[in-house]
Amino acid sequence: MTSGIPAAVPQRLHEVELDVRDDLRNGREPFSRIMGAVDELPAEGVLHLRATFEPVPLFRVLGRKGFLHEARENAGEDWSVWFWRESQAAPESSPPATDDRGDKVAGIDGTPDTVVLDVRGLEPPEPMVRTLTALENLPAGYRLLQVNQRVPQFLLPILTERGYGYEIDERHPAGVVVQIWKLA
Repeated sequence: MTSGIPAAVPQRLHEVELDVRDDLRNGREPFSRIMGAVDELPAEGVLHLRATFEPVPLFRVLGRKGFLHEARENAGEDWSVWFWRESQAAPESSPPATDDRGDKVAGIDGTPDTVVLDVRGLEPPEPMVRTLTALENLPAGYRLLQVNQRVPQFLLPILTERGYGYEIDERHPAGVVVQIWKLA
């Protein structure tokens, strides 16, 4: 256990601790647990995340939702990171379900009811974050085509859990193409 909240972290009424070290050591993706804790965090709350490494990509993801952070290495493979809202204002809305890098993907022709999302070259967990955000904003009846460098193994059980179907094409010239749709 760490020796309390760092001075940079505002003293809040409620600290929620989430320890994902066992998940990471056992190859389980903790992203959905982390985002669930963030969603349930009271306005004046602080999320104290325990991880086996400094989760730098998460800083950007939560930063877009209006969170600041403070990280501290406790020992080898033991990090504490505190996240808190910059203000009590509601977090910014999620970006639209598009490829915000503006890439055109060669050989991928989206139909009018398809959104193409190119996540090649992004560091984890960014491909999963962008895909889940795109799915949250996907209009009813639309499909999402995720273009990736590899099969998104950690994403697949989350899709099933959230009621999505998917097909994977590993032979596409652009890379691995995952077609995702909401099940009825």
